[in-house]
Amino acid sequence: MAFDARNLSPLESAGGFTMWLYITTDTRAAVLAPGYFSSAADRLRPGHLILLQSADSLSLIPVRSNGEVGNGLVLDASAPPVRLTVAAALTMFFSLGASAQARSVALDAIPAGIYTGRTFTVTARVTGPVSTVRFSIVNAAGTTVSGPISASVASGSASVTFNAPAIGSGYRVRVQDADEPLAMQLSPSFVVTEPFMLLTESGATLLMQDGGELLV
Repeated sequence: MAFDARNLSPLESAGGFTMWLYITTDTRAAVLAPGYFSSAADRLRPGHLILLQSADSLSLIPVRSNGEVGNGLVLDASAPPVRLTVAAALTMFFSLGASAQARSVALDAIPAGIYTGRTFTVTARVTGPVSTVRFSIVNAAGTTVSGPISASVASGSASVTFNAPAIGSGYRVRVQDADEPLAMQLSPSFVVTEPFMLLTESGATLLMQDGGELLV
């Protein structure tokens, strides 16, 4: 089924924040699909929360830009009816009982000496129910120049190997929780350079080449 505006109602508003209630016979997965709330984007603002009573669960989901929503938190998989107490002044009180699980991603230090045309490995540590993370490299303007590359989490960490981008400065590595992109971290900026090589000497002769590389 499609979004039904008649089933979306505000529970409480204060300081630009609104808590909404949406009741539907659609599944939670259908409601989380991109564009489901697009017709209500003028009312659903980033930072609002929706108490969702779907066919298969009771959830609390955050609103992002353009009416899109995040995965949020499943409060109950049996979708019990929501019970609200309404005071005479039309102030609504509600309580939600749930055990939230924190989830985060954190990058280890970026290797020193990153040279163009070479590879380097980055690692991220995670907490919470994070199963897959995505790594990418962005330039100084924030444009993605490599990736994203998905990596599965094992024993609380995940890693990938990148080919170093072109020579330049201001590059950063970005890691995101694949299921919750708001759980994200950017590395400190780093520089990509030409590899350093030195002249070597054997006896009285300077060696200008080692294998297939010129030594300068």
